[in-house]
Amino acid sequence: MIQAESGIGHDALHAPVDVEAAYLRMLAGLLTSSSLMCEAAVTQAKYLTCMRMYIMGGPWPKLGTTMAGHKRLQNVATLLLNARSANVAGSYVECGVWRGGMSIFAKAVIEVYQMQRRVYLCDSFQGLPPPRSGSLRPDETIYASKSLNATLAKGEDTVTRNFYRFGVSMEGVRMVPGYFVDSLPGLRAELKGRGERLALLRLDGDMYDSTIDIFYNLYDLVEVGGFIIVDDFGWHEDLMESWGAKDAVLDFRAVHGIEDDAHIFHNIDDAGAWFRKARNVEIRHHQYKRGVKDGNYSALRPMPLLTAKDYAHLRHKWDRAG
Repeated sequence: MIQAESGIGHDALHAPVDVEAAYLRMLAGLLTSSSLMCEAAVTQAKYLTCMRMYIMGGPWPKLGTTMAGHKRLQNVATLLLNARSANVAGSYVECGVWRGGMSIFAKAVIEVYQMQRRVYLCDSFQGLPPPRSGSLRPDETIYASKSLNATLAKGEDTVTRNFYRFGVSMEGVRMVPGYFVDSLPGLRAELKGRGERLALLRLDGDMYDSTIDIFYNLYDLVEVGGFIIVDDFGWHEDLMESWGAKDAVLDFRAVHGIEDDAHIFHNIDDAGAWFRKARNVEIRHHQYKRGVKDGNYSALRPMPLLTAKDYAHLRHKWDRAG
């Protein structure tokens, strides 16, 4: 849908034009800054080298509004359209917003394809916290470092300004500020209170703690047939090697019995991954709340603990499934 279309000869001039797709391609180029950084390349080789980086989302953007590349933008568009085709009702929730680039793109897809979906943008808008007491990944201290947090901390006003900067409507968009452990229980109660479901839940919380907060508060609100995207998965990384988000999602899947063929993970760009919710399961929400209260999250870990060998086996299965 975002990929460039091709046509040769006179007939191509009279072919139907997909204006929506053309607009989203243009928007993706601006949000990632690929159209600003790559189109100045003096040779085709340099242009292609530049674009490969932005397709995968490699460089930290100086001018861009999202760290994600074109593939992850494409994934959000595709899954929103798939949800529409499958008549999956519900809202779009993004947890981890930064400058708002992915949020802007998702809302643009919803607008141009005339979907009726609310949008919730959840973020502390002040960076990431240190691992909390009892964290199952107490080593994740780098995110709270002064230099990194200064880069990650973007306020609500920055996100709002970027929506208007790119001409995307904020009608139906709501900011949910606060660290997830504090903000998501309230959002969960509100959505449950009015019977509102989710069609797509996108996680970009980086850390183990943030990711379990998202899953334990919002996963059971995702409609069967809806989609879950994990931005910080690291397809080729081993457990405990990089983002705690990966460890958290695999722990959650294991303890809830959804590490099965019905919930196959799909690689997006070696960083992000997604799966489709195949059935409802009872969430261990009380154990999670007790863990938050007591600072003891041991009940949320699978026994025995997952190993690098376990993940290698899972990844092999997912790769074969395509």
